[in-house]
Amino acid sequence: MKLQRGMGLLLATAVAGLLPTALGQSQAASATSGTAYQSVNPIIGSAGGGNTFPGASLPFGMIQWSPETRGDGGWYDYDQKQIRGFSMTHLSGVGCPIYGDLPVLPWTGELTESPEKNPLGYTQAFDHSQEKAHPGYYAVKLANGITVEITVTERAGIARFHFPAGMPARLLLNAGGSASSDVHMAILPPVGREHDGYSMKIEGNDAVAGEARSGGFCGSPTRYTLYFSTQFEQPFAKTAMWKDKTLEKDAREETGRRAGAWLDFGKQRDVVMKVGLSYVSAAKAKANLDAEIPGWEFEKVHADARARWSKLLDRVAVEGGTADQRTIFYTGLYHMLLTPTIFSDEDGQYTGFDWKVRSLKAGRAQYANFSDWDTYRNVIQLQALLEPDRVSDMAQSLVNDAEQSGWLPRWPAANDVTYVMGGDSPAVLLASAYAFGARQFDVQTGLKYMMKAATQPGVGPHGKEERPFLADELKLGYVPADKDSIDASRTLEYASDDFSIAELAKATGDPADSAKFMKQAGNWENLFDPETRWIRPRNTDGSWLKGFDAERSLPKRPDAPVSTDQFGFEEGNTYQYSFMIPFDYPRLFQKMGGDEAVVHRLDQFFSTLVCWGKPCFNMANEPDFVTPYAYEFTNKPWKTDKVIERIEEQTFSTKPDGVPGNDDLGATSGVYVWNALGMYPGIPGVGGMLLGTPMFQKATLQLANGRTLIIEGAGTGPYVRHVSLNGKPYDHMWLPVAMLSPGTTELKFELQPQEPSATELQPPPVFRKE
Repeated sequence: MKLQRGMGLLLATAVAGLLPTALGQSQAASATSGTAYQSVNPIIGSAGGGNTFPGASLPFGMIQWSPETRGDGGWYDYDQKQIRGFSMTHLSGVGCPIYGDLPVLPWTGELTESPEKNPLGYTQAFDHSQEKAHPGYYAVKLANGITVEITVTERAGIARFHFPAGMPARLLLNAGGSASSDVHMAILPPVGREHDGYSMKIEGNDAVAGEARSGGFCGSPTRYTLYFSTQFEQPFAKTAMWKDKTLEKDAREETGRRAGAWLDFGKQRDVVMKVGLSYVSAAKAKANLDAEIPGWEFEKVHADARARWSKLLDRVAVEGGTADQRTIFYTGLYHMLLTPTIFSDEDGQYTGFDWKVRSLKAGRAQYANFSDWDTYRNVIQLQALLEPDRVSDMAQSLVNDAEQSGWLPRWPAANDVTYVMGGDSPAVLLASAYAFGARQFDVQTGLKYMMKAATQPGVGPHGKEERPFLADELKLGYVPADKDSIDASRTLEYASDDFSIAELAKATGDPADSAKFMKQAGNWENLFDPETRWIRPRNTDGSWLKGFDAERSLPKRPDAPVSTDQFGFEEGNTYQYSFMIPFDYPRLFQKMGGDEAVVHRLDQFFSTLVCWGKPCFNMANEPDFVTPYAYEFTNKPWKTDKVIERIEEQTFSTKPDGVPGNDDLGATSGVYVWNALGMYPGIPGVGGMLLGTPMFQKATLQLANGRTLIIEGAGTGPYVRHVSLNGKPYDHMWLPVAMLSPGTTELKFELQPQEPSATELQPPPVFRKE
């Protein structure tokens, strides 16, 4: 039902009047509330390189309407004091600029020049005490008194702008303001960016539609086109447009590189705006908007968003712990449920990797934005346990991408492939999705493309390879250092990928291919140097890389994006990567000299918890996420428990910089979430969890298909003394997903504060068997 303008004004005025008090109390309320929804603080991770965003989005939604405070990539940086706009698309925690499309900014001045002439002059100051963020909702009162409120559906959003009395009501709509375009224009050569630009048209006196074209994630040649359709409850009194650095006051339509519109609403105190998005066409964007927000009922959309988030978050209910621990936990869970994002329209259409418009069967959805190198480690597993049907659609989306492009996409953004990070991580993503219960996708076709990438050198989109240097690896058994500066880490990633292929082949009744790839997963051994007992880069002729020093992370990798990289390793060194093969720990530890030697190395490794360029653990980067569980494969498994407790207490917090490093679409948050539950999905492509030590007295997970998992922690930890499963002693440090049968499964940990001298628990099984 459409609100009458008088009622809309009354409601908005009332909200604006209450907003300062509500905003000032929001974070304290989050800390004391008992519900999952109220425990989430989206501000966590928005400083210190976490790169999360505080704005409004639904679980896996297409739209993420959020403020931007940085001009070098569209991020929200908590430490900045100026808002540059409220843009419609974001990815949470990424390390390179992407999206940040269509920023809108309330603006009270006349437009006397193009904002492109002086971008820093078109910002709004704000204070965090006047800011409020909850899942699906964001609000702020700007320094000049303008109040902004935003909430969303899956593909659309609605915003209320309240202007103080006597202040002109005006908005700037910047179609050319994509985050990556800002960076390309500022610091990168315009090679391959001919696609970037915009089209925008003012329609009548209450609508603007068009498209934004951008891409180039992490310097890749990728591209996408986002279409938008905006509508306003109040009519325009005046409009103007700009194109690049030229002001065009009488224009109603523009096409080019950079542009936007100035919208004047006269003496209105309140302006309500709604927007629909699509990656197919502006008409589809309008159709999405009409389907999801047919009226102007902001509060209804907000209530629906809250209900959607509450329903999903409440499926993981924790009891006990401190208020801060619950806030960190539920904020981490929230971050794990933001991506991948819906890419198809309400009617099931989407633009494929071949740039053709495709149609899905009823009830299915296409997804985009898979940070696979990050999320294969812990995110896809929890998503599959909670939402197997949705994750099946995600897996099918990757298969669709492969069918349209010839190869599985490595780190796909929108309908293009970025090839960011080493390894062939979509293989692990698909295998893990299947292993954790998401099986309603074309598994055989997915497996076909996984095996193709592991056996057939060849180029895909943009003339790049899914597995670079595959021919060398197939010939030598490793990627050589004289051809690739991340040869060692790439070889280890390929080993994980091949192990995952072997597991999926075995699960689908293909023992021959399973054996083939299980053997290939052992290629990491070809880089194990028996003299230093570390993974070490190796040249084509078989010689070891000279100057190798594990203790000093030498030699350095030249011209690396991360200057502390050791040669042969991407964003790390041999200390941090040598333990990144958990599926083969028994064989690795034997080569390292046995339990005592390994425990000594691990003790030294965990002396520091966030570390770049030194021989120590780095909670700020993915290769180390599983390593705390390495102790469980030695004769001192209880050391895992103390390391987990230290990570929880020392590297995460409720502060804006409370995520240790890029959150990477929830992967860093995922470490905290899983560890707090007392387990971790540490073996790529295998359905099960390594058992750790639970943080909470009780956690109840409402899984799919009528399954409930109850995890209890009795006593004061962190050390595990005894484990029982459904009331019977359980002496394993590994819990297979298959044991989570329909009905209720109860896993109970008995904890003690003293470090034990022995354990009744058996080590995890041997996973890689030839």
